[in-house]
Amino acid sequence: MKNIQILSILLFFLASTDGWAEETDIQMIQVIVSSQSELTTLNRKQVMGLFLGRARSFPNGNNAKAFDHEVGSSIRARFFEGLTGKSISDIDAYWARLRYSGRASPPKVIDNMAEILKEVSQNQHAIAYIQGQDPAELMLQDIVVVHTVDAN
Repeated sequence: MKNIQILSILLFFLASTDGWAEETDIQMIQVIVSSQSELTTLNRKQVMGLFLGRARSFPNGNNAKAFDHEVGSSIRARFFEGLTGKSISDIDAYWARLRYSGRASPPKVIDNMAEILKEVSQNQHAIAYIQGQDPAELMLQDIVVVHTVDAN
């Protein structure tokens, strides 16, 4: 009887984690940092500050270095639109003004997921965003999900 209960719980857990991965893959964009950064969560305003050049450090005082996806990529457009509520053309215009004035530079672009994961896992100052990764798998790579953005 006890084995049946354990098996039932295990099957329920496996079924629920598969559903999470599919839902996350479609809808959510995950903001990630290295586990060495000692962060566990960031709020929307903090993430916006880091990715819009308004903040140069994490809330714990450590320096932060944001990494972005390529201009024209769909994940970039969905991330900024979901995070800020503004169109990607507004975000691009914002960065053009800041760059022209010399006040700030946009986040460094990394053009593939493997390189983003590698940079974040090896750099305690890195912050980036990805889509559809299992947080447990990321933890094995010393990466923590600190915020999610609904990118519908």
